[in-house]
Amino acid sequence: MKKKRYSATTLCLSKSLYLIMNKIIWVTFFIFSIKTFSQGSNEPVWWEMDRKGNHLEVASYLLYKVQSDSTRNKHAEYLHIARAYGYLNDYEKASFYWKKSIEENAQSLDEQFWWYHKGTLAFFERNRNELLKYCILLKNNHSNYYANNAKLLEALYANFDKGYEEACNLAH
Repeated sequence: MKKKRYSATTLCLSKSLYLIMNKIIWVTFFIFSIKTFSQGSNEPVWWEMDRKGNHLEVASYLLYKVQSDSTRNKHAEYLHIARAYGYLNDYEKASFYWKKSIEENAQSLDEQFWWYHKGTLAFFERNRNELLKYCILLKNNHSNYYANNAKLLEALYANFDKGYEEACNLAH
């Protein structure tokens, strides 16, 4: 079997291509290192997107993660996807993903979480009376753990005519 011989030009081009690709890899690595440097060390990538108001990107990123990784905490991811769509005032999608967030855990959730979940769903479905029902239940019967959720439902009810993000911001 005859060995294939390469000309000096071919070898030079191969080496040049190798050097260019090597630089691209290092530049990419450097850029990603800088990009993630502003995040906290234990902070998910999408938190920074959320802080910047890039809610559609958050939803897209989390949907990709949920669909590509079967070991993820889908319950929490779907809650965050729903909130991202809520911030965009896309209540149909927010409602869909909010419901999806409890599909697997429905039996294991405690009563106070249910009130919070159903109250938020009522906001997304634009049902003010249902929201009031769960707002009162959670306000009158919450543990310290659910204090912020009770405040959030109160803010959603008090600011029902505002967008979800604005109403959430008024809860704090």
